[in-house]
Amino acid sequence: MSSSYSQLFSIDVEHAFVGATAPLPLRCVLTPQTEQWLRRSDLLTRPHRNGVAVFCEESRRRLLLEGLGKDDAPPLAFKFFPMDPLFSRYTLPALQRQDKLLYFCSGAAVDEGNGRWRMHAGEYADDGRQFDIGEPALARHLERKDALSRPAFVVEIDPVDQLAGQADTGAGVAYYLRFSTRRSIWKYYFVSQADEAEIAIVDLDDEVRFVAGDPEQLPGNRRALVFVSEMEIEMRQRHAQRFQLREQSGMGERVLIKRLPNADAGRVTQELVGSKATLVSEIYIN
Repeated sequence: MSSSYSQLFSIDVEHAFVGATAPLPLRCVLTPQTEQWLRRSDLLTRPHRNGVAVFCEESRRRLLLEGLGKDDAPPLAFKFFPMDPLFSRYTLPALQRQDKLLYFCSGAAVDEGNGRWRMHAGEYADDGRQFDIGEPALARHLERKDALSRPAFVVEIDPVDQLAGQADTGAGVAYYLRFSTRRSIWKYYFVSQADEAEIAIVDLDDEVRFVAGDPEQLPGNRRALVFVSEMEIEMRQRHAQRFQLREQSGMGERVLIKRLPNADAGRVTQELVGSKATLVSEIYIN
């Protein structure tokens, strides 16, 4: 890209599962109407962090921005598709409702200063941005094929909202979305014939406690001691937890496993804990 181009706006996605700046398995697709208007306006799009950025030739920037609201500039729509089959499993708010879709609009964006705009009211996206699939404002951005391969969410940027006021500043608008991550109970299975009273899981950071459950029989007639966390733990691509497996005997305490494996988003089930349906991460130790 020539240096005579400057950024009009960008859309970036953050997720607690991977961290604020880590790459996300998302693919951004422009709607046909958006592509047509950008092409007609001689604007360029480029990948940007976990999203997309739109650029304008510097010499045409003021003319373009001053003209917004006077022509037929349509709302620009960007559909984000998950490339990770587990994306909906670790993402909050829930993305699996067939009758609804997450829909973010620049008209509801919150100004955080320095050209940075948050596209949801709170720190993280929530169910307040879930819209009925048939909602006209959202439905106009969807195609028939989206029913077969659904986007995780849709972002709409109306050029009039924040861009029209940027003609004099020369600055771009940085939109962003931030997703929280789901939580699960961690449940360890330790294949052993030992008495459960002799074995314990210890958190080196003294934040999470585990309680021993009743031993269970695993396939192959293997007996497993069961340890369950007393609290739900946020799902992460890389966990910071430091759990040890220890044994208490007449000779004192000894460490059996210095660092236990952490939970994997791919091994999550749903169980009733008390009367509440809860996500449970199963972790097996041989």
